[in-house]
Amino acid sequence: MKTFDVAVIGAGPVGSFTAYQLTDRGFKVCLLEKKKEIGKAVICAGVISKQAFKRFDLPTESVLGRFNTIVFVSPKGRRLIYESEENFAYVVDRKIFDRGISTMAQRIGVEIHCGEKVTEIEESTHNYTIKTKSKRFRAKVVVLATGVNYGLHRKCSLGQPEDYLYGSQVDTHLFVPEERIIIHIGQNFAPGSFGWIVPAGLGNTRIGVLTYDRNRRWLNKFLKNRLNISDKNIKNRLRLKPIAYGPIDRSVKNRVLAVGEAAGQIKTTTGGGIFYGLLCSEIAVDKIAKYFKSKHRLTDYELTWRTALKSEFDIGKSLREIARTLDDDTIEKLFAFVKKNRVWVRYLLPRINFDFHSNFLFFCLQSFKSLLF
Repeated sequence: MKTFDVAVIGAGPVGSFTAYQLTDRGFKVCLLEKKKEIGKAVICAGVISKQAFKRFDLPTESVLGRFNTIVFVSPKGRRLIYESEENFAYVVDRKIFDRGISTMAQRIGVEIHCGEKVTEIEESTHNYTIKTKSKRFRAKVVVLATGVNYGLHRKCSLGQPEDYLYGSQVDTHLFVPEERIIIHIGQNFAPGSFGWIVPAGLGNTRIGVLTYDRNRRWLNKFLKNRLNISDKNIKNRLRLKPIAYGPIDRSVKNRVLAVGEAAGQIKTTTGGGIFYGLLCSEIAVDKIAKYFKSKHRLTDYELTWRTALKSEFDIGKSLREIARTLDDDTIEKLFAFVKKNRVWVRYLLPRINFDFHSNFLFFCLQSFKSLLF
């Protein structure tokens, strides 16, 4: 049985990035992935900020398009357009993106094992034994980067998400100008939430909704009733996945840490998780390195990432709680307010950040008080 300093379970972007960073710091790392192919059958709009690519030095060969515009569409079709002089986000091919990061990890020495679903994690005094159906691995520290799969959390006494959102999506032939994301808001197809249209290059457009239940009727309503898209323009069957909504209540136990969606490190506004996951991966790697150097407490990981993101989680939840109470007429009033208050918009624009929403949302909620309450 091989012994490693760290075993990372899950070879999505966050798991592979964690393994890469740890190996870059001199640790012996294995990366275990239950799928036989990394990046296969990922359900994701694939929109990642330009800031993420720059900050984490991510591989760019997966980029299908770049965005400098977001169009918000009200229930009655009123449009608000945010346009930037520079691109602020990219859309990626998730298979190529995920494999790109795992290749980075492999090139510097991470030992990757695909098709190995971890079934047991057994703790001893100094090590953990990680069991799959056919293999055994030994590691001093274990990182769970298992996404929205929490079976191992129960075995390791880690927490579960407070709740879930549900994202459903199809690929279509719908034409959309390539540099704009379109967000539709309306209680008939995404109550308290939104639908998206994301051009993804080569004549492909991703269309989806984020909802509070797993009922597929919401996306069908968005496609047929809202967008008038016929079945012949839909390329693949509807796919749906749960998304962690809110952080888990415990992300560290002894020498086991959860990172990314496995820790609920997901934007409570949009359900996006890659930026926060990579950010918390950096925090986890720093704490693990300190543990090996001086037996520094790994529980500091929990405190650090929660402090960094608490305001983002909290205000995102507040926004969603309010959004669930709004009818379409009130949403129209909000659109009208923004449309006619150009001075207000000038104050708003400097607060917009694709990854950190709290400053922008707090300003909006304070401004909309008279319309909402």
